[in-house]
Amino acid sequence: MMQLKYQSVFMDIQNKILSGYWPEDAMIPTELELCKKHDVSRITVRRALDDLVQMGLIRRARGKGSFVCKTKQYSEYRNGLVSQDGVEYDTRIFNRILEDATYGPKTELAKTMLPLFKRNLESGEGIVRIRLLRLVDDHPYAVMSIFMPESISNIIDRDMLVRRSFLDVYELCTGVKIVTLHRSVSAVIPDDEQCNLLGARNGTAHLWMKNTACLKDETPVAINYALYNGNLFDFAVSIDLDNPPKAAL
Repeated sequence: MMQLKYQSVFMDIQNKILSGYWPEDAMIPTELELCKKHDVSRITVRRALDDLVQMGLIRRARGKGSFVCKTKQYSEYRNGLVSQDGVEYDTRIFNRILEDATYGPKTELAKTMLPLFKRNLESGEGIVRIRLLRLVDDHPYAVMSIFMPESISNIIDRDMLVRRSFLDVYELCTGVKIVTLHRSVSAVIPDDEQCNLLGARNGTAHLWMKNTACLKDETPVAINYALYNGNLFDFAVSIDLDNPPKAAL
């Protein structure tokens, strides 16, 4: 399906935000830079930006530029009954590693993400991105981009990650428990590449989720941006009213 020019600009910016390439509060390129990159008019760029504002993905500040919005969150306190993405443990889980890349301390990605992990920019540490295609019972379930400081990545056993969730692998490799997940959710329309990976129909809405995994002292260890296949799976939340989760909307 041929995209209109403004849709191409919109999808490019949306994907960079939802994949974590531009994290919260990051400034996105200027209108003129976007015009040059996509070879389109300023009117086309503004239409795409207006739609992103309407979706709540960016905010525009007069004279300053456009910035990635902070997302609404709720916090989930793990009880050991399910994995971090709600997949029951008796299902067959397989993670196919699509990318395992390190971004050096001088890259823009590292400069924007290291502060999210409470790391000093002068430490010389980089950021690692592991991109996974998760399959459950042989069906594409989610595309995940997991970001973490380089020092944490060095601890993670990639062979274990093929069959387990990242949080399980972290706890097994370190002996340290993840206590809190700060989670944000939204409905999005993924691009063609993501639809192909998930085996999903183009133009249909899917569940996007951002998880920030934190230790007891609220130190983040990893940020996972995930797109779940809404064509094959339903998503539900069960709450024990006698022991409701702590949450903040």
